[in-house]
Amino acid sequence: MSGRVQKAALRGRGRPTRGRLARRRRPAVALLEVVCALALFFGVAVVVLGGLSTCVRTVCQVREEAQAADLAVTLLSELQMGLLPVASAGPTAFEDPDADWTWEVAALPVDTPVEGVELARVEIIIRNILDGYTYRLYHWLPEEGEGTGAAPPAPPEEGAGP
Repeated sequence: MSGRVQKAALRGRGRPTRGRLARRRRPAVALLEVVCALALFFGVAVVVLGGLSTCVRTVCQVREEAQAADLAVTLLSELQMGLLPVASAGPTAFEDPDADWTWEVAALPVDTPVEGVELARVEIIIRNILDGYTYRLYHWLPEEGEGTGAAPPAPPEEGAGP
């Protein structure tokens, strides 16, 4: 090599070699890789957070449905035990801690093919006044004055032993 070409190569003025070209492109490729990695990370984070949001919303909805079903079954039990009359009533607010819930009973007489048996189709409506959620439970019960259909046990006779 001539002295002039050698000096140009040493100073970096000559034609760049393959290694020098690759070294110049590395910072740009590294930056592109970092940007792609960040975009991928944030995309995955958005999907995961969206899924968590859906899960939390579903859990709240299931909790509300379960509480409404509990309140409806409790009210139905009170109707069956005779603590409340089998007649249309409400809407009435529950006591604390369920003060944001109301209940309503709609009883409709039903024609039965059996003589002497009078049934009522009872609809229990439970509402959450804060969320506007409504739960309905339907059941057949003997009408007021009919009792539960089971005769009370007869008192034991005097002098009768086991």
